[in-house]
Amino acid sequence: MEQLIEKYIENKTGKPIKSSGTLERIKQSILVQKAGYWKKNPFAKYERGYDVFAYLAYQAPVYIIQFHSIIQKLEKDGHLPDNIRILDLGSGPGVVPLALIWFLKERKRGTLSIEAIEQSEEFIEAFKFLASEFANKSPVKIEQIHQTDIRTWESQKPGTYTMITCQNVLAELPGQSNVEKASLLMHYCSFLADDGIMILVEPAELRHSTQLRIVQKELEKSGLFLYSPCRYIHAGRCEPVNCWSFEELPGIKPTRLMLLLSKDKEGYRFINTDIKFSYSILTKKPLNPVIPQTILMGSTPFRELEDNIGKTVDVIGVKMSSDIGVRDFSVFLLCDGSGGAKVYLVIPKSLKNVEIKKVKNMDYANIIKITSVRVRWNKNKNSINLIAGSTTQVSAIHK
Repeated sequence: MEQLIEKYIENKTGKPIKSSGTLERIKQSILVQKAGYWKKNPFAKYERGYDVFAYLAYQAPVYIIQFHSIIQKLEKDGHLPDNIRILDLGSGPGVVPLALIWFLKERKRGTLSIEAIEQSEEFIEAFKFLASEFANKSPVKIEQIHQTDIRTWESQKPGTYTMITCQNVLAELPGQSNVEKASLLMHYCSFLADDGIMILVEPAELRHSTQLRIVQKELEKSGLFLYSPCRYIHAGRCEPVNCWSFEELPGIKPTRLMLLLSKDKEGYRFINTDIKFSYSILTKKPLNPVIPQTILMGSTPFRELEDNIGKTVDVIGVKMSSDIGVRDFSVFLLCDGSGGAKVYLVIPKSLKNVEIKKVKNMDYANIIKITSVRVRWNKNKNSINLIAGSTTQVSAIHK
């Protein structure tokens, strides 16, 4: 895939990828895109070829890998059909289709039918080259790329897609409220098969991550069911406006193009290897099995933890972060969907490493049962700390 991206840039410019003029113009476009991202109202324009080259060089590698990881999880859980028919909203140069083509090649069974919506002509040109070349000699059919705004498109084939995807698009809809974004997505859900899946992905940065959770909640109110990452283990009131949660994967090695761009002064500005992202997977029919009351019995809902300060309790929650601790403590964000203050599991590293390893080895969005933790109030963070001790035990509750 790296070679295909380089080949596309060379074909488009008529120059070798190592050309100093090409690299310099890509660098300038990367800087412009990064500056636009940090604006109060994020924006990015992809009207020129070098805008697309910058996206392919800096953003596409991690975006492809993060979506590939989501698909792998769905496959592991047994929720992907053999034959996938996808509608990708705001496809850009086709990062989601590329991730799915990669997955299908690994899977070695089934078919993939791709339909996408993208309004940038330059992105569509890149999409057609990269996806068709990468899908060569595989059971992939690229049906159509609709050049239009996702806010105006109408499908002629309702109820036929097994998957609708929207990656890193919602944050770039200017002037749209979270309610309006949810309404737009519900419109697209009418094109989704009854057993289909909608996948939303946004950057891990605070404002985008929390806005995704608000949109997620609006979609649930409109009748969709949340599959992952959140779970409503105990009854209560979830407050998505305060929910900052994201998955973090191991960093990638810099691509050859990144290394070429980073040779000069301040080269670090053109290296993007961290993979952190927020996602929501929603369905028309519930997929998550109900946790038996026999397992929940004796566990304290998070909404009641403030009434148990200083006490030792058992809890069940979802792992909502990697280790965000410091030298002496491992710290993990937990949630059970019942509301209340934020809850963190704190494991002193002076304890035996077995419990730390158990939590670290569990995937993001796994359900964890934790026994014998002491409840503490963290006044600096206005949060609950669950302090693990020598008698604390951790176990996974499988879906």
